[in-house]
Amino acid sequence: MNVTIEEAVERLKASGIRMTAQRELILDYLYARLSHPSAEELYEAIYADYPRVVSITTIYKNMRVLRDLGLLKEFYVRQTGIARYDTNVLPHHHLYCVRCGRVTDYTGALPLPSIEVSPGFQAHSIFLEVTGTCKACAVLQRPERGIAI
Repeated sequence: MNVTIEEAVERLKASGIRMTAQRELILDYLYARLSHPSAEELYEAIYADYPRVVSITTIYKNMRVLRDLGLLKEFYVRQTGIARYDTNVLPHHHLYCVRCGRVTDYTGALPLPSIEVSPGFQAHSIFLEVTGTCKACAVLQRPERGIAI
């Protein structure tokens, strides 16, 4: 089962981390408003609604705490090299649109390449990023038909 915002708050409190107004805003934006944001995108979204309430340093510190507690998954999009954060911490993959930059969770089965692991190495997870064009961008790319000039 995926972690809810309420469970995240409880886990933070159980870890001795107090709930500040800034931390509540960060959790709200992460769990209810944004999908796969970078720290900068999270900061900009909060700043647009609540100027000068949080700093970019506060964002980074909280992302690190949430990640270390297992409440966020940190991953990097190969095309940009930017760290993004996901509240879905269950095993899954990502679809990355090369046109708009949208990242979407993919939980279905994907064919995985045969990976030969070094003797004694224990693999804990495999992360697969699929790049392509999302449905919305594909519609924009399609040439219009039936228009006579």
